[in-house]
Amino acid sequence: MTGSVPVVGKAVLGPEGYFEAMESPVEHSVGFLNIYSSDPDAYGLRVVGNSMNPRIKNNEFVLVEPSKNYVAGDEVLVKTTKGRAMIKEFIYYRDGQYRFDSVNADCDPIFIHEDEVAAVQYVGAIVKSARFTAVS
Repeated sequence: MTGSVPVVGKAVLGPEGYFEAMESPVEHSVGFLNIYSSDPDAYGLRVVGNSMNPRIKNNEFVLVEPSKNYVAGDEVLVKTTKGRAMIKEFIYYRDGQYRFDSVNADCDPIFIHEDEVAAVQYVGAIVKSARFTAVS
């Protein structure tokens, strides 16, 4: 199977692992990832920065599949109601609270109340930059 997934922005990682969600409509994509996804709502983000090293390196991409389910141990894109976003490992949801672990082992777990979470979306793949095609 072949496919292409629009890259709709970038995740410029900040000092605490947060980034501003830099998404735009698919019609305004900056390019495409040459990868198949069965999720019709799938999109890509370019990761800028090294705070997720060694798992995700500077200028690699993440394939986000918002229509897919996730389970404990999966990497997810977490969007908060305050407009922040982060890529973390989903650990659990219990008693109205989420627990996420950082990709970077030096960081403590993060606990977020469900009222502060706008979305949790499955990260289906980390994609090398060679699979990116820019729109001219």
